[in-house]
Amino acid sequence: MTSASTPKEVVTALYDAYGRHDHRAILALYCDDATHDEVSQLKTKRGSAEIAVGMQKLFSWLPDVRWEVKSMIEGGDGAVAVAYVMRATAPRKSGATDAKTISLRGVQLLEVADGRIRHSEDYWDAATFQRQVS
Repeated sequence: MTSASTPKEVVTALYDAYGRHDHRAILALYCDDATHDEVSQLKTKRGSAEIAVGMQKLFSWLPDVRWEVKSMIEGGDGAVAVAYVMRATAPRKSGATDAKTISLRGVQLLEVADGRIRHSEDYWDAATFQRQVS
């Protein structure tokens, strides 16, 4: 994105990259020194490369993962909030006969500066996710 891009355009491009499973585009949308907090897992990814690799791993583990943006709100100072539903098919555990469907609601908060994401944090219910993949 360019510095003329609005924060909402940058975040829309991020969710488009999610939909394409395009970790290279995700890498380009984050600042080199960006951070991403997975709040439910108490983990922080540091740097655009680590963030992109994390998404690449998710795409490999859940090859049909997709996000439905329910709402996107742009605030001041480059802040954007996204309410979404993530859907995927959980990998079968050994002995399982039926694939399990994942449907997980979440909220992502992002800070955009100069056309790139400086920080993001994701909120979703880990217990719901574990029930759906177990």
